Amino acid sequence: MEEQIWSFSRDGELLEIKRTPTTDGFLLGVNGDGPPRTYFFTGLPRLEQFQSDFEKFLLGTGWLFVGFAPDRRSGRERRHFSRLLTDRRRWWTDGVRTPPRTEPDERTRRLDRISRRPR
Repeated sequence: MEEQIWSFSRDGELLEIKRTPTTDGFLLGVNGDGPPRTYFFTGLPRLEQFQSDFEKFLLGTGWLFVGFAPDRRSGRERRHFSRLLTDRRRWWTDGVRTPPRTEPDERTRRLDRISRRPR
């Protein structure tokens, strides 16, 4: 696992959370306003819980998530290109047909009138 960085911004300030693996566990560094802080965790689950709670606190106090590094995507940026006509992302719905809406027949109308009569 390589070093990972989450970036947050608020009112022109930048705050970074840096997760670094070590031979004994993980370091979680927080760099922003004030002195840098570092927390050590022996296991990933406890670090993830701490980081998740910390990120919820940041988002709840007006910080915005702005980025993550490293970017592990490969290939071209697909969001700016239209898809090919042969790219069928929802192929499983090809055979699904919605039944056409029809007017109720005379029998259905009679049943509706009977069910609405006061007893």
